[in-house]
Amino acid sequence: MRAAFFPGYRTITVGEADMPQPVPGDVLLEVRYCGICGSDLSLYKTGALAGPGVILGHEISAVVHTDPAGEWEPGTPVAVYPYRGCGKCLWCREGKHRACVDPPDHQVSGFAEFVSVPARTLVLLPDGLDPRLAAAAEPFGVALRAVEVAQAREGDLAYVSGLGSIGLFAVCALRAAGCRVVGADPREDRRRFGEEVGCERAIDPVAEDPIAATLEVDPHGPRIAFECAGVPDSLQQVFDTCGYEGVVGLLGIPVAPAFLLRMTLRELRAFSVRGPTVDTMRQALSLLRNQPEPGRVITDVVPLDRTPEAFEALAEGGSGVKVLVEPGS
Repeated sequence: MRAAFFPGYRTITVGEADMPQPVPGDVLLEVRYCGICGSDLSLYKTGALAGPGVILGHEISAVVHTDPAGEWEPGTPVAVYPYRGCGKCLWCREGKHRACVDPPDHQVSGFAEFVSVPARTLVLLPDGLDPRLAAAAEPFGVALRAVEVAQAREGDLAYVSGLGSIGLFAVCALRAAGCRVVGADPREDRRRFGEEVGCERAIDPVAEDPIAATLEVDPHGPRIAFECAGVPDSLQQVFDTCGYEGVVGLLGIPVAPAFLLRMTLRELRAFSVRGPTVDTMRQALSLLRNQPEPGRVITDVVPLDRTPEAFEALAEGGSGVKVLVEPGS
């Protein structure tokens, strides 16, 4: 088969790979689409986890090719819950594979024509759902889980800092819960996307004070504030902007300290989200089938041969938001 490898820092190469051989309990999938995640880009820009034969990609839409156990029919359309886990530790035995203490180096390898995954990670697609949209089930499921943990209520004001793919999915998830949303991003094109998917206002946090902007919308300030940009300034802003007794959710990967005096004075709560649950991925698939806004976050689809340039363009801040790789095109 053909695959896109990650051999080193800011390097993706496309070439031939051995077909994966399913171990007991695994199913062989033919990959239809695989999204480029912010975590993939973080690895690409740092070289972390790179090496010979390494294949990234975990936002997978696929069809079943072979199930040695005979439980899944060939051709069945599925998405993939991306956490394999060791299957033996305390957390895996409790079904919390995200918290595995001895996970494999790479949970899945979706930038390839075929991938082998545990049967328990398969999520059946709803009838009639475009498989291209199904590749967004994992990141949209992350956003829906954050909204669930934040206990979002109808009418709540939410502030979303960073309107890249995870931020835009967060806007969609908050709107689905009945929240009002103010988004923030320095890029004009991202602010425009934010308004298209449901922000009642999208501001430039460099040119405009987020605290003042959100207080204009609701004098209580936001009850929910999500950090989705993964940059130091954004991390501080969400704590400073969230209203009294509010909830801060960290969906990005900001590597920076934060001054938490306002968090203490305002009695805020904070949480992080590492990944979706199978249930929030199912919710995501349902919303992707029935609502147009989440699908707008997908801006580009590229063939496997163009995976290197797609990574580099995103790393350089190109105009795409959620870019999918289509291995079989």
